[in-house]
Amino acid sequence: MLILGISTSAGQFALILGENGRAVFNSADSEPDGELYALLRKGLDVCGKNIDAVSHIIVDTGPGGTSRVRTGVAFADSLSYALRVPVCPVSSMELSGIDAFARYAVPVINSVKSIKGNAYVGFYDGRCENGVKTEYGRIEEIVPRLTKDVDKFTVVGAHRSLIAQLPELKGKTVVDSGMPFGNARILIEKSALFLGRGLLFPEFAVPVTEQTV
Repeated sequence: MLILGISTSAGQFALILGENGRAVFNSADSEPDGELYALLRKGLDVCGKNIDAVSHIIVDTGPGGTSRVRTGVAFADSLSYALRVPVCPVSSMELSGIDAFARYAVPVINSVKSIKGNAYVGFYDGRCENGVKTEYGRIEEIVPRLTKDVDKFTVVGAHRSLIAQLPELKGKTVVDSGMPFGNARILIEKSALFLGRGLLFPEFAVPVTEQTV
């Protein structure tokens, strides 16, 4: 069972192929960036597989760069339709949350820049089964609300320094993860968490936008 992972929110596309929770090809290791179809062909060649070997597609639906996220999700949906295999959506907030929680064992706040001073803000707590909460708006309003019940958390994303300095968080411990985004390898290494979300046409993955949050 060959699983295809597509990362859309890390500043450049990353395409990963894996089996049994282990990546066998990661475009980020050899290609600084590239067009998704070309990356897929190269990955299949490296693995010695045909496209028919892909059984599931896991796609990062953002938030992230709007054009890149939409392009990546559209590619995943189109490939899912053509191959008649499930597409499994995962938000970038969950990916970074899983990654950072594994390192620090505390709740995770992730932020992604948007327009007009707004941001996407995600809260992930690996000790709970509620997944990730994502809100859209002002950092200084959202972060204190999402973290009101925790004393310590780590930050990922574009606003790490800003969040650490918020006066509304006085008395809390804010750990800078140093991570601008999550590791795309999570798509494969934790694929068992995502495969149950598979969608088949007429259902499809939808990019995360301020309208869908």
